[in-house]
Amino acid sequence: MTSRSHLPETTEAEEAATFSTPFVILDDFLPRGEAVAMRRQINGHFAEPHRHTPDRHQVWNYWHVPGPYTYLRTLSEKVIERAQVARFHEALTVWAQYMLGLGHVTWPYLSLYVDGCEQKLHNDSVNGRFGFVYSLTWDERKTIGGETIVLKEGDLFRDNMGRASAGSGLLDLIEPKFNRLVLFDDRMPHGVQRIEGSMNPVEGRFVLHGHISESGPMADGPLEAVAVARAVHDGLGPLLSDLQRLPVLHHGPLVLKLLIEPGGAVGRVDRLVDRLARSDGGGTHALADQVVALVGSMRFPAAAQPTEAWVPLLFGGNLPWMRPTG
Repeated sequence: MTSRSHLPETTEAEEAATFSTPFVILDDFLPRGEAVAMRRQINGHFAEPHRHTPDRHQVWNYWHVPGPYTYLRTLSEKVIERAQVARFHEALTVWAQYMLGLGHVTWPYLSLYVDGCEQKLHNDSVNGRFGFVYSLTWDERKTIGGETIVLKEGDLFRDNMGRASAGSGLLDLIEPKFNRLVLFDDRMPHGVQRIEGSMNPVEGRFVLHGHISESGPMADGPLEAVAVARAVHDGLGPLLSDLQRLPVLHHGPLVLKLLIEPGGAVGRVDRLVDRLARSDGGGTHALADQVVALVGSMRFPAAAQPTEAWVPLLFGGNLPWMRPTG
């Protein structure tokens, strides 16, 4: 695994927190100097417009799909130096590995929203476990809008039958603050609030964005990650078989972090991610508790030193693009 030295500073409470909500906001994700350096590259790209040349500036894909999408996007390294994008990508990958137990982070697109640009509600259930949006939008700008929209979780019809509800009662609007990272469950309906105001691109909404998914188990210590994960899945085999026979579909990631003592006992089990859901809308806490209890009672081979292991349990199967073909 990549060194933890790339992790942003976190408190002990943050490290122990479980990602169980539809989205998470991390402000000041990068050292401010690194974020400003990327933004200066963007400003430089749009500077002196009368001197723009085709090879340098005809890089933007105006992505207009009637109905859901209207914005401009490009490969991030066509505007920002690749080394700077790589530092962001590495920081996010390390954070996702240690804090989510999910090690696959797509190379980010850079997108620009000016007056009239927006994304209607949609989901990305087949693209990843979590979407990420990292804002390089100045806090002071001559446009409004650009908030990330995430619909409220649950049954919005039945949850609001006895009361009038609008705006924040039905959805969350997350402002694109500079150096803010937002992660959200890719299954949640989400979008981008329409931008209004100046057509000057430097006044618009700039974001690096992509998806996070599993890359397999990970371990730090003498025990091998694959062996730990195989033992966990074998130990959970009867429970998982029972679930597969139920008419109710359980879906989503449950990611566990294990501290395995030198003697082989499990000293601690943390839930890094619990985004389990049921197709009938029922609760999943009992199942998650049962999984944690079973894993906590397992025994592993003795070793000279303790081992930390990150084990993703993906209910409902792999993402379609990860399934073997043929």
